[in-house]
Amino acid sequence: MPAPPPEPAYPDLPDVLAALFSSLLDAEPWAAFLDRLRTAANATYATLILGPRTGARPGLILTPGADPTVGAEYAQHLFASDPFIGLPDGEVAHFRDFVSEEALRRAPDFRAFMSSLEVLGVDLHLAERVELRLRLTRTEREPPFERDDAIRLQRLVPHVRIALALFDRLAAVESEQLIYAGAVAQMAIGVVTLDRHGKALRVNPRAAAILAECDGIALRHGSIALDDGDLARQLGARLANGAAGDALTLRVPRRSGAGDLLLVVGKAPANDPVGGGPAAVLFLTDPAHAPRITAAAVRERLGLTQSEAAVTAELAEGLAPAEVAARLGISLNTVRAHLRSIFAKTGVRRQSQLVQLVHHSLPGLGHPPG
Repeated sequence: MPAPPPEPAYPDLPDVLAALFSSLLDAEPWAAFLDRLRTAANATYATLILGPRTGARPGLILTPGADPTVGAEYAQHLFASDPFIGLPDGEVAHFRDFVSEEALRRAPDFRAFMSSLEVLGVDLHLAERVELRLRLTRTEREPPFERDDAIRLQRLVPHVRIALALFDRLAAVESEQLIYAGAVAQMAIGVVTLDRHGKALRVNPRAAAILAECDGIALRHGSIALDDGDLARQLGARLANGAAGDALTLRVPRRSGAGDLLLVVGKAPANDPVGGGPAAVLFLTDPAHAPRITAAAVRERLGLTQSEAAVTAELAEGLAPAEVAARLGISLNTVRAHLRSIFAKTGVRRQSQLVQLVHHSLPGLGHPPG
């Protein structure tokens, strides 16, 4: 039996892989990788298409260096008719070997688009819901793709699969952060994260505005300072203990007499092995000026029943399901049943997403508590 032909050399592989993983943290993820891959593959373009497997349009299409109008034309008019789809997961394929003449006859616009192009591609699926299409393109002025080109692209597949899983996880975390940040902003909650020495690491705009008033509480030399000596000792003791235990709630009097502030001290999630990240988190609210969401407004805008709207309004004020049950005088199981119905009607899947939906759907409808 003849020996298989030797695998082609790939001297650029380390640089391509470095660009692949480092690009995930860039402002424009994947772009640096595609640019490096294009050079290594002697291709005119390297394209990444990312989106739901059943989507009629791509969620992301990226071709560094290409005319953006071409990408827009493809996304709007040619993506749905592209016959170079359904590739076996993780297997590199050549356009001319995969797409039949009959398929091209059924897609004349795409055939015209491809008339002067040659494409090598691979598709990767993530949990049967996300699809990544990676395409290398050469024009008719360049030599066609050969076996060695396909082998080199195939060697990237396991690494791109890992990068796709990482990117999906990063995107989910970022989305969650934006949801919570939006909900916190809409509910006028000030948030301050502190390191293990009590120094402020991050102050959101609402907290900055309250602290800038220097009315009972302020930020001095990078640390939280309270005018009330007893409250200051309580806060210091809790921070010295790493904010361990149940959340500590303090009512902070203001010298101006404008009404007390509420300060909740909690422990930051323990996911920082280096030790330089957040150790404690402070939530600062001004009850006298905090907006409320009414059940009537929620019911009208989201099309809920009276009971569902009442539950939604309380959740949007930051209450947990058990607290909602106690406030409304119903069982926790009833709250959960209402939640399932609310999720089905609104299309959200989590309580945090529901809070975000409410606060973005009801601008200007809240009013200060009476």
